[in-house]
Amino acid sequence: MGDPAVSQLQVIDGDGEFRSREVEVFMSQPRLANGRQDYQVVAIMGPQSSGKSTLLNYVFGTKFVMMDALAGRSQTTKGIWMAASEKIDSPNTLVMDLEGADGRERGEDDTNFERQSALFALAVADVLLVNIWCHDVGREQGSGKPLLKTIFQVNLKLFAPDPDRSRTVLLFVFRDKTKTPLSRLVETMEGDLEKMWAAIAKPAQYSDSALSDFFDVQYTALSHFEEKPEDFAADAVMLRRRFTQEADDSLARRQADRLPADALALSMRSIWEVIRSQKDLNLPAHKVMVANIRCSEIKDDQLQALEADQAWASLVEKACGGVLVPEFGATAANLLDSCMQGYMSEAVYFDAGVRAEKGEELMARLTEMVEAPVKEQAGALGDEHIRKLQQKLKSVLADGSTSFAASADKLRKETLAEYATTFQRDVRLPGFPWDGQTELAAFSKLVDSHIMSVRDEQVASAMAAARRTLAASLSGSCIALLDACPPNLWQRLHALAGDAAKVATQSVDAAVAGLGLSDAESKSLANDLSKAAWERVEGHVREGALTRMSRMKDRFAEEFTMDRNKTPRTWGANVDVPAIAKSARESAASVLSALTAVRPLGAESSKAFAAIDSAVMQLVSNESSNGAADGFTDISSADSGQVDILSAAAWPGVPESHVLLQPHEVRASWREFMSSSNVMVQQALATQQANKLAGNRGPPLWAILAILVLGWNEFMGLLCSPTFLVLGVLLFLFGRTLYFELDVDGEMAKGSLPGAISLAHKIGPASRAVVNRTIQSLQKFASHLPENASRAQAYLASQASDNDSSTQAKEIQIQERKTAGTGTGMLKQRRPATTEEDSAHM
Repeated sequence: MGDPAVSQLQVIDGDGEFRSREVEVFMSQPRLANGRQDYQVVAIMGPQSSGKSTLLNYVFGTKFVMMDALAGRSQTTKGIWMAASEKIDSPNTLVMDLEGADGRERGEDDTNFERQSALFALAVADVLLVNIWCHDVGREQGSGKPLLKTIFQVNLKLFAPDPDRSRTVLLFVFRDKTKTPLSRLVETMEGDLEKMWAAIAKPAQYSDSALSDFFDVQYTALSHFEEKPEDFAADAVMLRRRFTQEADDSLARRQADRLPADALALSMRSIWEVIRSQKDLNLPAHKVMVANIRCSEIKDDQLQALEADQAWASLVEKACGGVLVPEFGATAANLLDSCMQGYMSEAVYFDAGVRAEKGEELMARLTEMVEAPVKEQAGALGDEHIRKLQQKLKSVLADGSTSFAASADKLRKETLAEYATTFQRDVRLPGFPWDGQTELAAFSKLVDSHIMSVRDEQVASAMAAARRTLAASLSGSCIALLDACPPNLWQRLHALAGDAAKVATQSVDAAVAGLGLSDAESKSLANDLSKAAWERVEGHVREGALTRMSRMKDRFAEEFTMDRNKTPRTWGANVDVPAIAKSARESAASVLSALTAVRPLGAESSKAFAAIDSAVMQLVSNESSNGAADGFTDISSADSGQVDILSAAAWPGVPESHVLLQPHEVRASWREFMSSSNVMVQQALATQQANKLAGNRGPPLWAILAILVLGWNEFMGLLCSPTFLVLGVLLFLFGRTLYFELDVDGEMAKGSLPGAISLAHKIGPASRAVVNRTIQSLQKFASHLPENASRAQAYLASQASDNDSSTQAKEIQIQERKTAGTGTGMLKQRRPATTEEDSAHM
């Protein structure tokens, strides 16, 4: 029976089992499935062996098994059977033959299946035939009144008295009509029906309802099948015409809410399951349930078909490839609309509320499916326009002839307009939530962000260049100031930082002109440069604080070893070495004080920083005191505003961020400095003492007497010989001039060994210089002689030439010895100036 070619099948077997597979195959036949709603269901009920199958076969052309009268009266139909009418082409007519009631096979008490099958027929059929013998009209059992009462009572649970709904046609077929007119039979039957309707218990809301509110009751009578077969066949043809649309008294009903044929199997199965479970059957709720199932299936089928569509898959792949797809929105909208139209065309037969609900679910699912491609396309569109904007902004910056702010604003408007136009043309999907406004707003923020980033890059580039220039201009000057460490160091550092920041600000203002910076932004950039300039200066100062010891030693050495003219001091007997040392230490202490803390602009006169200066300078005064160990004395007499350098752990009133050296670091640095400076002072004092001893030292008396006794003859010979006398005078003058030329006193003040080494290197050049000046003096003297002046001048000139040649040869030899490294060191040579006094000595 499961073969689709078979024209009939058993829907429910005798045990009450619904044969789902067979019914689904039967309903999937092209004639039924393609007909959609063009069908009607006719069912028949009545007593067993009352000719129900015979009636259906003659009227609809079915082939249900009929009772063989010669074999005896017995049950021929078991369960519920269904067949398609072969004599009615339109609408497709499905005929159900129910198991007869009041059969002996099930027994007197087993009436449950009768009620269930009757209820099933009432729920499924559009026309319910009630087969009654004419001679049973007016009887209680023969006319099936108990079963009719059951139908009426259950009907109140199945339907609500809605005037717009389609009523089930209840057609009473009077079999084996007699001489009693049909009108009299109808009158009797209607009276019985009214009594039964009035007698059944009805809910309060149906108490005033009439039978006609629920059923369209019709009547017909057929001739005797066995006695008048020709008349019976004719009556059957007449009745068949009433199931077509052409008949005036047609029983066919067109229902807009009729389920499509392919959903009928599901509906019948679910109805029977509810009936078998002996639950109250709510037919409208059942239709909603069927609509839910079928609409969900249709929705899923449409989604699967869309996902399997190559056009859709290709479109999604292109859309997610990062490239703008021309007319993406229109193409996607057509595919999605096709999906929705396919759903609506198949779901139109089901409950409108369910259909709309599932349609919304389908639309939500389609929206979810297309959301990612739409966002990808919106992103690709944005990227494309951003790239174009970048090129245009680069051209504006490269050109430089127009204001960047004005050009950027114009390009922004053009870009947004092009984006909106392209989105509407290529991306937007009509009927979906992406209308372009949200995307345009997001893209507008992206454009603004990009323009700001380009502007910020220009500003950052200008600031970076300004910082580099700032660092280069500050480093040299700042280091020079720290090396000099003048009394107004911090004022000059602040002035230096301010001037450099001002120049850098002017360069930045020129570089960012036209970028549209606000006054607040320009002021912020100027503040940043000022801060950067001062941070640079402060960095150098902090580095200087780390090298404070070398700076203090250098300052002390400069002040101690050099006089006001920056010439080296000679530690003569009259030089006050302690006073000079104290002054030099005060100068070194000023360096230490300046590097103790960072001093903000205008803070030099504050009490906190004045206290630092006083505390550091106190170290110098403590050194001159003799009352404390390690060079420190009590300051109990100091003013209350001063800092006790001995016990202070911090600088009062100075922020910690400004402190470069804590008090304990200052004390440690001063101790180390004093150790170094004391060595230099002791050396100076030793040199002074040595000079004093050298100046006061004379030859012993015995040496003088020995020279007079032993050298008397030579002395007398020198006096008596003019030649020796002149040579002696000349040698004396030459030696005296050479002594002053070599600065023997100054060189020996450096120490015996350093002085001897320096004199050894200077003896040659000094001797040549003295000889040259002597010859020049003799030339001048000879030029004033009246006689032999020309000859003397020629002689002296030749001697000078020979002397110059000898001098040049000696200089070459000296240079070669220096190159070979034979000398012990090079000392700075000082070219003596020719003075009238030296000439006089000569």
